[in-house]
Amino acid sequence: MTDIEPFSKSQQKQNAKDITDLGNQLAQLSEAQLSALPYPEIEAAIKEYKRITKGNARKRQMLYIGKLIRQVDLAPIEDLIDRYDSSSDTHRLLVHQFESWRLRLLASDPLVITELGERYPALDRQALRTIVRDAQAEQAAVAEGTSTKAYRKLFQHLKRLHDQQLLADATMGAPSVRDEDLEDPAL
Repeated sequence: MTDIEPFSKSQQKQNAKDITDLGNQLAQLSEAQLSALPYPEIEAAIKEYKRITKGNARKRQMLYIGKLIRQVDLAPIEDLIDRYDSSSDTHRLLVHQFESWRLRLLASDPLVITELGERYPALDRQALRTIVRDAQAEQAAVAEGTSTKAYRKLFQHLKRLHDQQLLADATMGAPSVRDEDLEDPAL
């Protein structure tokens, strides 16, 4: 038999709940994080949802967001949520990758800037070198193991660079960075 069985009513309800949960997760993201969403109508609906304060109106708006989400490909939305969900493997791999790059930059590894330049064409090498130099100076002045302002700034710069590249890829229709594109430096 090649007949495709239709979803049961319970499965349809579960699918609708999953879509609504996806909308709620999107609503938890900041405006900067939402800007990476490749669907402007969903982004606008979420901004409107955040503006609404009345309970029933918010519920109706979330149902509308769910309707919009059902009309588009879920992969970019799930990727965006995974990127900012600290419990996801994607987020964990990204943090490990950023940390690895930061440590290599602080150790003056000459290959890391080339590697970053290949991965992120918009890389401002001079700004990166300035941040690295500041972090190295602070690292030398402060007791080992203490986090410093420049050390954190270097990590944030790498993260911002990654987000800019993902946004550029999303607007140009290029595939985004997936789990398999990331290396786990701990391995």
